[in-house]
Parts: sequence; C-alpha cells; structure tokens
Amino acid sequence: CPKFDARHGECGVPFGSPLRKCVVAATEAHLRGTRGLRALELGYARRSYGKRVVELCGGSWTGVEPLDDPRRAPRLGAGGYGHAGEIPFPDGTFDLVFGNQSFEHWEEALPDGSTPPSYRECLAEIWRVLRPGGSLYLDAPIHLHGHEMFVAGDVDRILALFAGELWADVTAERWRYDHDPLPRYPTPAADVGHVRGTIKSYDLESIADLQTNGTVWLLAVTAVKRRPS
Repeated sequence: CPKFDARHGECGVPFGSPLRKCVVAATEAHLRGTRGLRALELGYARRSYGKRVVELCGGSWTGVEPLDDPRRAPRLGAGGYGHAGEIPFPDGTFDLVFGNQSFEHWEEALPDGSTPPSYRECLAEIWRVLRPGGSLYLDAPIHLHGHEMFVAGDVDRILALFAGELWADVTAERWRYDHDPLPRYPTPAADVGHVRGTIKSYDLESIADLQTNGTVWLLAVTAVKRRPS
C-alpha cells in the first residue's frame, strides 16, 4: 500500500476507521491518472473523496446518487439523481466509471421502493456509458455488510459478474487482507446484526465466524471495456 508507513508500522492516512483509511489509499492509487479524463462516480453520498482526487489530478467529475432528489438530474461536471442501473447519459460518455463502497449495495431496494436492477444489468449499463477501452474501478468492504457475496468474501462469485464478452483485464486486489502489522478490524456489532437476515446461500455459522474472528478488508476490482473486435 502506498500509504503504509513502514518506518512506524502504521497507515499514513490520518483520519477515519481502518476501512476508511483503506478506501482513501485505494482511491488515490486508482484515480491519480485521471488528468484530462471524464469520470463518473456511482453513489457519492454526501461527500465524495473521489471527486476531490479526480479534480486535483486534472480530470472532470460527474456523479449519480440514488439518495438524491429524483427531480435533480445530473449533468456533466455535477452530481444528481441516478444509480448504477440507470445512468442518464449517452453511450460512450465517460473514460472512467468508479464507485467507493457502493458496489455491495446495488441490488438493495431503491429509495422509491421500485425493484432494483440486478448486478448484471448494472454492469451492462456501466459498459454502455463507457467509451471503448474505458476503465472501471469499484471497491467494497468484505465481511461487513451489503449483498451476501461481499459478507461471505466470495470473490469468485463477484468476479463472475463481469461478462467476458463485455469486460477485459478484470483484476481483484485485496487491500488489508493480510493486515499485519496493522491491527485486525473486526466487523462492528451493528453490521453483524444487520446481515443475519440477508444470508441465503451461505452457512450462517461460517458467516458469524468470519465476522467475529476474521477481519474486514477492502476488495478493489478493476476492468476495461472491450473494444469492438
């Protein structure tokens, strides 16, 4: 990790939880090459660190957020309502699409109560708004919350979402997976209780063990939109 201070054996990010420090480090590492690029963020919430990085590096930031007012349409260079399954921009608009800690929530109910799109539908929509050769960066916590495959840490199932005919160079990075010499970051009790009702495909005792005795880490996935053959 570029933010690890080997001399003192600690993370160099001065703020946030251990997970948030990881998100900051991974975001900087993946967005520092955005000079002159048009970037779209999926789910920027109230404050976007990714926006700051993109703009400091000389790129153009646009965002869509499902918790925003549906009447507030996004425009290039600004944020507004939208989500991974409904991106209100033409085909091939962006050079880069990214999301910090939103990937694990895509199939959750939308604020208006409508049926959420599937992961495959979201990835197809992202593919649509990327230019050929454009890149995708997503990070998500593992053993924390969200869709059961993220709680279980089922990386193979997550990567299988990226259809080979659409995506190339799909890569998974495991930030803080081997946390030593940094301290273990156990799953907070609130998240442990929240996910119990969402697990359908995995053994609950195994999930409980992962959350009680394991450590939360950050999965970072990168991919490239395939160019027409």
